[in-house]
Amino acid sequence: MKTMTKVFLAMAFVVACAWSTSGGLAVMRTLSFHESFDSGNLDRWLLPFPEDWVIQGGPHEHYLHMVRNREPGVPRRPLQYAILKDQPVGSFELTTRVRREGKSMIVVFNYVDTMHFYYTHLSRDRGEQQPVHNGVFIVNGEPRKRIAGVEAEPALPDTDWHQVRVVRDVQTGTIEVFMDKQTKPLFSVVDHTFSCGVVGLGSFDETGDFADFNLHSTDAGCKPGSVIQPASMKQP
Repeated sequence: MKTMTKVFLAMAFVVACAWSTSGGLAVMRTLSFHESFDSGNLDRWLLPFPEDWVIQGGPHEHYLHMVRNREPGVPRRPLQYAILKDQPVGSFELTTRVRREGKSMIVVFNYVDTMHFYYTHLSRDRGEQQPVHNGVFIVNGEPRKRIAGVEAEPALPDTDWHQVRVVRDVQTGTIEVFMDKQTKPLFSVVDHTFSCGVVGLGSFDETGDFADFNLHSTDAGCKPGSVIQPASMKQP
């Protein structure tokens, strides 16, 4: 019993459920998940290349470290991110601490598959300097495209730890990204393209660390629906 208790506390995985029997299936509605990485394992995470990810840190603080970067995909989009398994969410609030080794890191959300998702790029650069850095981006069957943040201040101005908070409301379409103690979002946009998907942590083509991951959603267990094709993919 003590062993089971320790495992439970290490994962700190709490699910509050309101059940629906529509179609004979139980649907989870509310999710609260905390990952401290103190358990020493990454069983809750889907890793594209398991050898690229390790848990590091001392006895009182552990964090997820990316050992190496990987080349982006074609069409150009990030592929190196750890996905939280089996927890699709629509609206949510996600917080985590992040520390870059290179120029930037990313948080992936409403992820349907490798060709359909959002991510926020957290960089030392302004979007005005680097058009594909520091903002909110969408991957929708074609190369990633910026949808917010071109004039924002750098999200990660140094290599210290910073907290990022991503707030998504699929009813209104809002995406807001806050850094540290900001009360106003650094990046914000309204977009309805993807209304459900899993979340992930990683980088476009660099390395860094994540700690104290928290995810809360009131519509967990949703099913990713059909995606909206960009105009360039539609038949005339």
